[in-house]
Amino acid sequence: MEWKSSQRFLLTRASVGKNAPEASGVYGLCSAGTWIYIGQTSNIRKALLEYLSGQMPYVLQWQPRNFVFELHPPRERVFMQKQLAQRYQPVCNRNVNSAGGS
Repeated sequence: MEWKSSQRFLLTRASVGKNAPEASGVYGLCSAGTWIYIGQTSNIRKALLEYLSGQMPYVLQWQPRNFVFELHPPRERVFMQKQLAQRYQPVCNRNVNSAGGS
């Protein structure tokens, strides 16, 4: 399973506000070729802003620099998140017991 888009955006408040939709889907956080976390949520923009506000320090300790996302309806996003996490083996998904997201 691959990301539908290879376009990566900077993980900053301005970039998230401009590029991340307030929509259901999956998202990935990465830095310099390392996948840090792949999650799923009902609101991609809100989830990314929560990372930037320090609500998940175990993810931020890896200093993610970029994000990527795909839109998926609620009934598909958990499956897609699991498939992408299995493919890319992000370091923080190994430490999380839930599917990740809101």
